[in-house]
Amino acid sequence: MEEVPYHLLCCIVSLVMGGFLGLTYSYKRYLKPYVERCIDRWALLSAILGGVLFPLPLPYGINYPLSLFLLGVPFGMRPGYGRIELITGVSIAILGYLIRGLIGR
Repeated sequence: MEEVPYHLLCCIVSLVMGGFLGLTYSYKRYLKPYVERCIDRWALLSAILGGVLFPLPLPYGINYPLSLFLLGVPFGMRPGYGRIELITGVSIAILGYLIRGLIGR
């Protein structure tokens, strides 16, 4: 019998919790259903920190659940909010992951 990947389960749970936090935050913060050209500072900071934290080698692999929690905040925001922040954070995470892979060789 194969071993259950509990680390992956922890990452999924942290992403969902970040999404719930982002949804709650966006409903309390914004009253209008959709606003254009509005970048939320807290969601942008969360996405950038999550993107920077993803490729870092932290002990016990804590970087993946923590970075997915921070990336889940703009991911879970209301429709129309958080998309620019999420794209910024994910692109930083992908770029850092690729750089780490190229340097690690």
